[in-house]
Amino acid sequence: MVPSLWYVILQLSELLGLPVDKATVPVILVLAIVLAIPYRIFLHPSRADATTKHIVAIGIGFYFSYYLHSWGVVILLVKAVLCYILMVYLNPTYMPKVVFAVAMGILTVVNFREFLHDSPGNNVVRALMIFTAKITSLAWSIHDGFARDRAKLSDFRSKKVVRRIPSVLEYTSYLFHFQALAVGPFCFYKDYIDFIEGRHVVPYKIIKDGKEVVIHKEPPVTSNVLRKTALAIILAAVNITMTSRIPLEDNIGKPVLASAFVYRVLYAWSCVWLVFLPLYAVVWILGDVACNISGFGFNGYDSNGEPKWDLVSNIHIKPAYLCSNMKESIDCWHISINNWLRYVSYERLRRHNLILTYLLSMIWHGFLPGYIWFCVSCLTLAIAQKRGRRVIRPYFTTSKQRKLFYDFITWFGHWLVLPCYLVMFLLRNNARIVMFGRANYFWGHFVTVILLILVYCMKPPKKLEDHVDTHESRSLSNKPGPMAKNCDKQD
Repeated sequence: MVPSLWYVILQLSELLGLPVDKATVPVILVLAIVLAIPYRIFLHPSRADATTKHIVAIGIGFYFSYYLHSWGVVILLVKAVLCYILMVYLNPTYMPKVVFAVAMGILTVVNFREFLHDSPGNNVVRALMIFTAKITSLAWSIHDGFARDRAKLSDFRSKKVVRRIPSVLEYTSYLFHFQALAVGPFCFYKDYIDFIEGRHVVPYKIIKDGKEVVIHKEPPVTSNVLRKTALAIILAAVNITMTSRIPLEDNIGKPVLASAFVYRVLYAWSCVWLVFLPLYAVVWILGDVACNISGFGFNGYDSNGEPKWDLVSNIHIKPAYLCSNMKESIDCWHISINNWLRYVSYERLRRHNLILTYLLSMIWHGFLPGYIWFCVSCLTLAIAQKRGRRVIRPYFTTSKQRKLFYDFITWFGHWLVLPCYLVMFLLRNNARIVMFGRANYFWGHFVTVILLILVYCMKPPKKLEDHVDTHESRSLSNKPGPMAKNCDKQD
């Protein structure tokens, strides 16, 4: 035990007025970023073997877990050990379903306890959520690795295949590595083990002096880290400045409720844009920075030959503010967990995959009323937008001006409705949610239901119907597998 670290945590708790468990997170996160520097320098794949890297990552991870989880680490270990035994001894054909049921069952019990106490999750609950995603994704990766028909796997699933059971050391390192223990991000086992063993550097071809040259060198990460850190500092400043000026609780306070309807809508919108989004973005960006500094997160090169450090990024901040539908929101918000949902649910279900994936997301987040209201509302909005894109958008693709107008209207409408749902997510308590909804006439839900009815009463333009019929007939003649059909369902 290092008394000075407890002193820092307690001082920060008093300074910010936060509970000790919440004040622990930023301290551990900053410490992870600091320790990631020597980890990258002294434990680079060219200098240290995989076993050494695993041991160091686990050692620091357990040290962090002492401060983050205290005795709660016992729950994490019990869950990890139980699921590992199942992975080792069960037949890979049905093993992932059993592991999924056990891992989600443990999380569900903890989430239900949270619901009974009407309180948001603590550090142990958040760690259980990430552990659940890691364990279940690993189980399905092993299943795919032992599958006989691997050629039928989608490109996304084939990249995550694991062809052997990880050792105890590898498994423990994957779950407890210090870079992502405080706030995530979630990562797939294949990506993590490639990083540990130095296989994450993707060869890249360039033309030099008229000759093709293959580059295997990992690109520098300094500029990427500085850019992300600067963005996190700016967003943190926005959040700290605006939290006291536009408190979330004032959405159900008498001054706001007594104001004009337009003001109430703008207040909710401001809470989301200036408090909620920056807060989550700061935490996720710093978690990404901790991984990147240690060398984890390199994702090859883009079409212009620029290195990408977004393998474990949880948010793309610019698209997050400019998205115009739920599909785009999912693509740029909580990205790692959305990839997990796609991997273990959406691409494996043959029917009702969108609805069941949203249901899994709701159970994973917990049973607090705010989570349920948010997931059900977003699912309804996603279905309406998906159908609307099919039946309405074709009328606006005939010219750039029309398309620009359509993009603006959908962006404006999406961000007019979504803050209403996000405020409910943040209020959590059902009584406060109903108070907020009644004060605002549940207008976000009213608009979504009207849109849903309207788009399902409309038919796609004739040209689009002909195109869809032709495409479907070609698809049937090619006889794609079930996974290909599921992938086509995504807009």
